[in-house]
Amino acid sequence: MKVLIYTLLLACCVWTCVEPFQPEVGEYDSTLVVDGLFSNSDEPSIVLLSRSFAYADSEGPPIEGAKLTIEDDQGNSTSLTETRPGVYETNPAIFKGQIGRSYRLLIQTPEGEDFESDWETLKAAPPIENVRFQFEERIPDDPHRNPIPGLQFYVSTKDPENNTKFHRWEFVETYEYGLSYPPIIGVEFSDRPGTGNDEIFFVPLEDYEGFRCWKTEESTRILIASTENLTEDVIEDFPIHFVSNATPRLYRRYSLLVKQYAVSKESYEYLRIIKETNQTTGSLFDAIPNELFGNVRNSNGKDIPVLGYFSVAGVSTTRTFVDRTDLPIDVLFPFGPTCAVDTIPLSFGSLYNKVRYNNRVLFNYHYNDLGTPINYLLTKPDCARCSALEATNVQPDFW
Repeated sequence: MKVLIYTLLLACCVWTCVEPFQPEVGEYDSTLVVDGLFSNSDEPSIVLLSRSFAYADSEGPPIEGAKLTIEDDQGNSTSLTETRPGVYETNPAIFKGQIGRSYRLLIQTPEGEDFESDWETLKAAPPIENVRFQFEERIPDDPHRNPIPGLQFYVSTKDPENNTKFHRWEFVETYEYGLSYPPIIGVEFSDRPGTGNDEIFFVPLEDYEGFRCWKTEESTRILIASTENLTEDVIEDFPIHFVSNATPRLYRRYSLLVKQYAVSKESYEYLRIIKETNQTTGSLFDAIPNELFGNVRNSNGKDIPVLGYFSVAGVSTTRTFVDRTDLPIDVLFPFGPTCAVDTIPLSFGSLYNKVRYNNRVLFNYHYNDLGTPINYLLTKPDCARCSALEATNVQPDFW
């Protein structure tokens, strides 16, 4: 009995000692965010403009209608075109970077404020010597999970002149996957579904997507390395990307386009700090991330903070392909997204409810042994349309 009383008293003490903590958060002051990279690539260089956002928000609003100019140290310049809200691009056919020249970014916001970046010199990027891959099994953090099989890609490079020192990589992956249920039939609902004016039609041949999709995704991680403290400007087997067998990326064919940049020391240090901050935050005892200011400032000397960085860098690229025959035959890969099929009666009312409220796509009939339709077959959009996963059924030119 005494033990029970002591336990109850201790529980009361613990309960009364716990008080909710409500931190005081001041009013958030949004600032300009610049994210851009200008190079000697034949592809457009892109600058992103947005506003910073408070912790409780998901993303910052893009800045539309700004005027952006890139100029070099010889008085040449080009205006950037806004292709999407907050996304500004150059036309490399008219203006692209040249090795040895210095460049800066000029910004005029819709409010009339002027900003400029520091000058940076465009260094030549050494060629990528090799992008190799090997089959590996990764040990997960959770000891109860099985090892994760997949392909690890490595990149190697060397600058005989020891001029690069600071390397950055990006990659673009493209892969082919299978579409399980491309629609053979479709439906057009009337203003009052189920009242007799709805129509089932066979999908025209020119609109039929087929069973193959190609999806392209760009890297989002910060991939950097420095040889500043080495005797040679050599990078051997830098791990750039791991592709597991949990996705359909390796089912048929896979392409990895690697972009290698020769960045300035200042750009490298900026990226290094961001990378370290992202890796060390997440718990109550981590260091609190501070605003990291880059190389863009107000042109008129006003004390207006600007986040982000405008980088100038030479680029070299290489593309690597992996076919299914390059992989162990006993390792399985998904054909495409995991698919389930809904079978419902031939009722336009039921069909409308599935399409409208359950986000399903009609793709075919279910026939009986006599070839008569007796049900509708539906599935989720991922399994019926390439566009549902922002993919395409048009084979890339490089494929």
